[in-house]
Amino acid sequence: MNLKVFLFTFVLLVSFASAADLTVNVLENDEIIITELDKSNATFKLQITNNGDTDDFQIYSLVSVSMYPKGKFRIDSGETIILDVTAVPFDEILRDKRGIYAFEYQIKGDTTGFFKEALAIRLFDVKDAVTVTIGDIPLNATEVEMFVNNREDVFIPGLKIVAKSNFFEFSETFDLNREQTKTFSVPIILEDKISAGDYEAEIIYELNDKKSSNKVPISYLESSGVSVYESTSGFIIKKTNITKSNEGNVPTTVVIDVRKNVFTRLFTVYSDRPTTSSRKGIFVDYSWEKELGVGESYTLTVKTNYTFPFIIILLVIIVGFFAKFIATKKLSVHKSVALVRTKGGELALKVNLRVKSRSAVRNVVISDRIPGHAKLFNKFGIPPHRIDEHHRKIEWDITQMNAGEERVFSYVIYSKINIVGSFELGSASVSFDHDGKREHVLSNSTRFAAETTEN
Repeated sequence: MNLKVFLFTFVLLVSFASAADLTVNVLENDEIIITELDKSNATFKLQITNNGDTDDFQIYSLVSVSMYPKGKFRIDSGETIILDVTAVPFDEILRDKRGIYAFEYQIKGDTTGFFKEALAIRLFDVKDAVTVTIGDIPLNATEVEMFVNNREDVFIPGLKIVAKSNFFEFSETFDLNREQTKTFSVPIILEDKISAGDYEAEIIYELNDKKSSNKVPISYLESSGVSVYESTSGFIIKKTNITKSNEGNVPTTVVIDVRKNVFTRLFTVYSDRPTTSSRKGIFVDYSWEKELGVGESYTLTVKTNYTFPFIIILLVIIVGFFAKFIATKKLSVHKSVALVRTKGGELALKVNLRVKSRSAVRNVVISDRIPGHAKLFNKFGIPPHRIDEHHRKIEWDITQMNAGEERVFSYVIYSKINIVGSFELGSASVSFDHDGKREHVLSNSTRFAAETTEN
């Protein structure tokens, strides 16, 4: 048995046998870990009261967390102590876990037994602990406000934020206090006029030479005070909602334009009939016009169902992959079985192994196993090179096979035991050398249905 498993089982058994009579309260904690920071540990201030006998205790965890202090500490009967505890998660926890990670720790007394309880640490990448939002951009605006908010109770020094979009490029390095929000005025630089709508800014977080990124939305308002919101969901059935809202104080006419090619338009439906449509080459342009009052909105839903073309493409890929797999298979072996009639009425089967090479191979070894309740008949089409009676194995050797070459090996097995039902024969195996590598393939398994018995 693995030593660690044995020790873990032993500790569990002992803990069922005895338990230390302790009362533990968490007075303070600093359980947040930002993975990019050098600080990769959480701290807890534990208030421990010994309700039992005086003993020497030690705190530790059996999961992927190291606990400190490592040494023993004494608590007299009825005494209460304050213990500062540090929990250091293993590298795999820091790499794979995010959010709340709860773990069990134990306080073991030399004579009084075990006390078990749970603590939790919170693991975040800096991009998940810090949120960046950007205000709406009116037409002709010269700057926009960007808000950087530390949502967690942890100090983040030397954080660099880089923001890139169609409207600006921004970079700043700063310290971010616990639960602090910093506001930056970002200059807008537009060399070319762009249409109103929803855009994205790429936010890059750099901390201790580690980078991560995400996207944040930017809303570029039309001059008449019209905001545009567009959302897309689904893959096979793609649904797009386009919403235009009159954010101004006067009625306005909004126009929504959609372009589809002659193929995708066959699988597309709209929530409203278009005002106009026109074809330009392989594209068809649709347009919707709506008069909106103050505070009104208009939403167009565009749904494209790719199920049928997706099935066709998927079938083509599957067929192509299967054809490529068959074409690149260097050697195959097929196993079949047939009934052999005998004078004595014993059950006898002829086993055929058909080996076909699609590439030039060397040092071919064909190996098959004889079922435990059967015997090998000493007559073969091609005599085997080895018969291992102890392991019930039969083998043939081929020095070389050329591409396209096929060979058949056969042998007969029989049994004097009456058999009813299915007679199972496992897969044969073939090993060979190809391009300096030793490779292996298996045949199919087969069976023979014995429907009668001999008296």
